[in-house]
Amino acid sequence: MSTDPNVLLRSLVSSDPHNLKICRAFQRVAADDVLRCRAEFCYELKHRGFAIVQSDLKRRKDALSWLESLAGERDPQLADYGLDSLSGHVRHERVEFPRPLQRLDITGISAGEAVADAGAAATLHLARELHELSLTCLAAVAQHEEMPELLDLVTETPEPLHSAKEPSFLRANIYGGKDSAGPCWHLDLGLLTLAPAGSWPALMASPFHDTIGETAFLEELLDPDRDVLVFAGTALVLATASAYTGLVHGVSAGRLKQGRARVSVPYFLRPRRGATVEKPPCCDESLAYLYPAAVQPEGGAAQPVLDLLRFHRDLYGRLCARGQVVPLSAFASPELQQKVREEYYL
Repeated sequence: MSTDPNVLLRSLVSSDPHNLKICRAFQRVAADDVLRCRAEFCYELKHRGFAIVQSDLKRRKDALSWLESLAGERDPQLADYGLDSLSGHVRHERVEFPRPLQRLDITGISAGEAVADAGAAATLHLARELHELSLTCLAAVAQHEEMPELLDLVTETPEPLHSAKEPSFLRANIYGGKDSAGPCWHLDLGLLTLAPAGSWPALMASPFHDTIGETAFLEELLDPDRDVLVFAGTALVLATASAYTGLVHGVSAGRLKQGRARVSVPYFLRPRRGATVEKPPCCDESLAYLYPAAVQPEGGAAQPVLDLLRFHRDLYGRLCARGQVVPLSAFASPELQQKVREEYYL
């Protein structure tokens, strides 16, 4: 049998039970009703690949305007905007690969009232709103699936950026208007990603998702001032034994080549430092070797622990790099089991 992971996956992807065609209209759920309407919310998230939550994002426009203004600055000084007092909860970096952009990472700390600059304060407020909404969405999944242990994976108070290997935060991606990269298909690491509409629609779902609907440009489905996309990442796929499928997505290079900055502001809810994903009761025994899993475990482990970050980044994520939607069941194959056991335990 071939050892090429992509060859091994072809039959599994085509027979994945999550690739169901859903022909009904999108069902939005108001933020205040996510827990009460958790069955509807989870159905969308589980079977369509994403859900749309309506939330009154009062400061979104102000935040996007301020972030767009940073596009022309080579090295923005956080102190100029009153953000230097939030050391550990705000960081800026410029990256060149796989596409050139600026990133401003902000935790959901409640500190907007302490920042004098209106645009910076609006961005902090948006991060806090999305942090709180992400916890509500995870609570809805935990209640619907009768898995209260999901809530033990996160912390209500955001961790400082430097204290966790992969903390939860809002990431403002500031694209400069020139781009030669492709969509850069990928999965997110965390439990949930919450993505309000960016400056203009460029976020794409992989065409290999059969359940997306008529448009791959997901932001075109949104009311920019009210709607938030919610979708799963690798950590939730593992934590629920693939009851939920991670959304393979990317950004259209063609829509970035419009000569002006584009900003997106996704919020990533990730397992906290020390959190361990244990094997769910519903997990098939052929996948039991993937548990326990952790991004950053604390203390000595009594048994081998799957390195969730490396598994996501170097194996699971790479299998999706061409847009392919890979079911977790693929890792039941002997070839992939051997690869994981040899290379991806802490």
